[in-house]
Amino acid sequence: MTQELKAQFTKRIVELQQRIEAIHNDFAKANESDWAELASERENDEVLNALESEAKVEIQQLSNAINRIEQGTYGTCQTCGEDIAPKRLEVQPAAIQCIRCAEKAA
Repeated sequence: MTQELKAQFTKRIVELQQRIEAIHNDFAKANESDWAELASERENDEVLNALESEAKVEIQQLSNAINRIEQGTYGTCQTCGEDIAPKRLEVQPAAIQCIRCAEKAA
């Protein structure tokens, strides 16, 4: 099971890295000289920046999850030491806290 998770997480990391590369390629394209087009491109750049930031955060979370798998601590709450519910890990694979501890921290 843990090897399957590592493979899933690694696949997702590769997908996210490809997304970031596509964003960088989009940024590298020359801007149009028309003012209206420039304004639209600036808005698009903001969206692309946000998508890139989200992808980088997810990559870091998944990398950390892979490290926890390798250390044998994946699925264990870092706060209380109890098991994280499998359903929670299905929804949020990089979760580091059980739902109880996560709710307390919020």
